[in-house]
This record gives sequence, C-alpha cells and structure tokens, in this order.
Amino acid sequence: MAYCPKCGVEVDNNVKNCPLCDFPIPDIGEEPKGEKRYPLAVNTYPQEHQEKKNRIFYALEIIVAAVFLINMVLYWFIPFNPTIAQIIMISSVSLALYLMFCFNYLPALVNLLGCYFTTLLLGSIIYVIVGGSGDWFVNYAMPIVTILFIDILVFGIIYKKNRHRNQFIYAPVFLIAFSATLCLGIDGVISYNLLGHLRFTWSLIVAISGICIIALLMGIYHGVPDRTKAYLKKKLHV
Repeated sequence: MAYCPKCGVEVDNNVKNCPLCDFPIPDIGEEPKGEKRYPLAVNTYPQEHQEKKNRIFYALEIIVAAVFLINMVLYWFIPFNPTIAQIIMISSVSLALYLMFCFNYLPALVNLLGCYFTTLLLGSIIYVIVGGSGDWFVNYAMPIVTILFIDILVFGIIYKKNRHRNQFIYAPVFLIAFSATLCLGIDGVISYNLLGHLRFTWSLIVAISGICIIALLMGIYHGVPDRTKAYLKKKLHV
C-alpha cells in the first residue's frame, strides 16, 4: 500500500494523484516478492495518544459510576420506584462495559462479542426485573440482537477487506446494504412471531429502494469521467 509523500494519506498502489491533496504519487514499479518499498504507517506519538484516550475513558467511567452510586443511594434510603432504580443500575453497569469495548482496549472481535453478550445480559435482566411478562426477550430481543451482531460482523469483514476501494461510492453502498439486510432480519423475526411464518412486508420496500439507490450510485460512478471522480474524491477526502 502506498502513501502520499505530502500529507501521508494511504492510497491504492495504482493511484496517480493523492485524492486528498492532489499531490502526484511517484511510480516505483512493481514490488519484488517478499520486499516492501513503501514505508509502514507508524504512529509517532503512541504514548501521548494512549494517555489522552485513557483520560477520556476514565472520565466517562467515573460519570457512569457516579450515576450508579447515586441511584443505589436513592434505591436504598429514599422512597423510589424499585423497578426503575434497578433498570438504571443494570444499565449503568452495561454502559461501563460498552465503554470499555468501544474504546478498543481488546481485539476487535472480542469487543464485538463483548457488546453482543452485554446486550443479551442487559435484556435478560430487564426481562426478569419487569416480571417476565410475555416472551419478548426470547422471541424478539435475542434474535434481533443476534441478527445485528452477524450483520455487523459480516459487513465489518467485507468493509475491512475493501476499505481502500473508491470509498466515496463504496461507503454509502455498504451502509445501504447493511441497513437493508438488518431490516429484512427484523421484519422476519416480527412476522414469524406474529404469524407463525416468515412474511416480509415493509422490509421489502427498504430492500428494493436500497437496491435501486445502489444501482443508481454505481451507474453514476461508472458513468462519470475520471476527472470528475478525482474531483469528488478530493472534495470528500476519501
């Protein structure tokens, strides 16, 4: 992977000009097998960035802990709705876990799995707190959260492998496809529980509209001149 000598942005090997600053990228020819001519992108201030990240993380965790403690005091010493108090407390604990996962202290897959199981745990505890009225957790919450997890995992892998390919057209296509797939999954879960079989209704409108928009975007992209593509890349910083 090449880098712009002027601004340092990562670009494709076959790019002639930087999409960010339009600086010409020198052609160094094909790389011999086992040899890398392009320098690796290295963070020159890793410790400083990590310290800033830690300070923000600790500040947010302190706020969450304060909310938890204040609510616990209200729960034990002041007349207060116990159900609401318990939901706030378990939500505070879940938020603290979400922050740890979202700040990327662990590997990406572990963070995603952590968010998934934390969401399931939060939903199951709230289900017990409210008395378990109905089977909404098993029939709705768990399948929908699982579909969302699989959707994020699959599209995350696809995006990671293709993130350097024409992002000003690829990113919206990716988001539309992700949203359409998620809507189909949610609609399928709801219809199966209500009707006893799969029946896609509103999600089909979303999916068909998304496919039409994707086709339109791809048609516009492949139909515009290279000069216009370069201009759009430069303006959108992709």
